[in-house]
Amino acid sequence: MIEERMVSIAVSGAADASIALRRFTPLAGGPAILLLHGLGERGEVFRPAAGAGLAPWLAEVGYDVYVPDLRDRATQSSPLPDISQTQLICEDLPALFQLIAGEHPAERFAVIAHGWGGVLLACALCREPTWLDHVAGVVHIGARRVCAQRNWQRWLQLDLLWNRLAPLWGRRLGYVPLSRLGLGTADISLRLHADAQLWQNGGNWRDPQDGFDYSAALDGITWPSSLYLAGRGDHCMGHFADVKAFARELGRHDAQLLKLQRGAGSSRDYGHRDVLTHPQAMDDHFPLILSWLARQTDVQTP
Repeated sequence: MIEERMVSIAVSGAADASIALRRFTPLAGGPAILLLHGLGERGEVFRPAAGAGLAPWLAEVGYDVYVPDLRDRATQSSPLPDISQTQLICEDLPALFQLIAGEHPAERFAVIAHGWGGVLLACALCREPTWLDHVAGVVHIGARRVCAQRNWQRWLQLDLLWNRLAPLWGRRLGYVPLSRLGLGTADISLRLHADAQLWQNGGNWRDPQDGFDYSAALDGITWPSSLYLAGRGDHCMGHFADVKAFARELGRHDAQLLKLQRGAGSSRDYGHRDVLTHPQAMDDHFPLILSWLARQTDVQTP
């Protein structure tokens, strides 16, 4: 039996700020796992329908699953806050780490990050590397920093929609309507869009607000064991070659990279979002994720 409940946690150092968090708790308890969404998404990407998705699936097999909506997301009726990427990195993610550490003292937790959530996670751990001792392992799903592809999907999604139309429309509305542009299911702030745009177009991996050099910080740390997944049908947002380049950018570590494609253990060529939301994912690669996690967290798989 799984208990699903919504809670709100305060963000340290940010006045009147809180993070909406959905927690899936197994009846017998279990090791913690944090699921981080990317830009243009909410935590619902891990639970697209009641009882469906990676979050309840992991809870069913014994994990205590934490699924936040980072602060740049807004409800349909509330205004979108002018959140920056630096705030997510320096305030939201440490607050989530602290919550899990408080609920699971003296235990390590795993992290699954989708898309740009993997970049935000890497940045937060570079900023506060003491949290690396708390992380048992990381699963990156379609996570990349720079898009180096030169195909029509990149021209349409990144060059035209993301780089040109999104900021133009955003200046009119006061926020970037990724949902209306077909680039996600949630909208983001202009500042967050500008920050991400700088990095994914090949800009140096430095913080645009205080100049923190993430590339230099990586030289002094050892990244946790990681599993990298990318769908063959993801041609821009999480292309396999870009995911591989991101793994290399994080430095030498225990890394396993897998391409999810028809005829090679998958029933279909997965894209950027359906890698989490398609019903067949539960049979294709969710068990693979579970098997890998079990080796990091000492959980017996069914």
